[in-house]
Amino acid sequence: MQKPPRDGLQDAVATVRTLRGENGCPWDKAQTHESLRKYLLEETYEVLEALDSHAARPSKESVDHFKEELGDLLLQILLHSEIASQAGNFSVSDVAGELSDKLIRRHPHVFGNDKLHTPEEVLGAWEKNKAKEKPRFSALDGIPPALPALQRSLKVIEKVSKVGFQWPDLKGPLEKVSEELGELQAELDKLPQPVSRESAEKLTPEQKRTLEAELGDLLFTISNVAHFLHLNPEDALRSMLARFEGRFRSVEDGAKAQGRKLEEMTLNEMDTLWSQAKLLEKNKP
Repeated sequence: MQKPPRDGLQDAVATVRTLRGENGCPWDKAQTHESLRKYLLEETYEVLEALDSHAARPSKESVDHFKEELGDLLLQILLHSEIASQAGNFSVSDVAGELSDKLIRRHPHVFGNDKLHTPEEVLGAWEKNKAKEKPRFSALDGIPPALPALQRSLKVIEKVSKVGFQWPDLKGPLEKVSEELGELQAELDKLPQPVSRESAEKLTPEQKRTLEAELGDLLFTISNVAHFLHLNPEDALRSMLARFEGRFRSVEDGAKAQGRKLEEMTLNEMDTLWSQAKLLEKNKP
């Protein structure tokens, strides 16, 4: 007789319940909603890292890694749910049930009689249904303040754009980038020249506040360019960091192959290795 397929989700729920139970793990039993906050964020970023890795080089190993990281993130949901259940608040079944109810309410074109045919129509209907459930007093309500700043900037831009607070095309944001870059440069020109990291350390608090404000304006405007291009600035920066790290490691390997340390090389010598790393990157299949 064939065994029924394993219900991995129920197994995981039962395992976490045991870990939090009377004879469970001391560490798991000691956790609270507050103590788990950092792990929830860490695991989220590790899922994104695995997703980026899979997108760059799809393989069975990258799929398995992605699956593993999703499991680690699921553990955080299960732990929070079990802590809430032990406090008599809600269970993981309540969490899943409420999610299912919400998905059904917000997909009347699937579970009801509404007719929607494009992703844009679906998104518009989703926002309308969400607004009925959770009335907002400002277009900016509902944006989590704990989001990374670049991610939050895109959310702000998306919200204000929906009420018409936006240029009609990309020309406006691009001109604004030039304007904000010019304003930052004007403030930098006021400082003793040349500006080095050592001299910048001696800036007054007022100078730092001014430069921070100008830099913030520039970054926000770049996020608006990303919005027009349907790009995510957080993803763009994360992708760039992955490329930078890969190239820099190649520079380190190149120096090591010469029997030298980076600290012993000139910037021009390191730039040569950097260019070689970029060329290798382009020629990869």
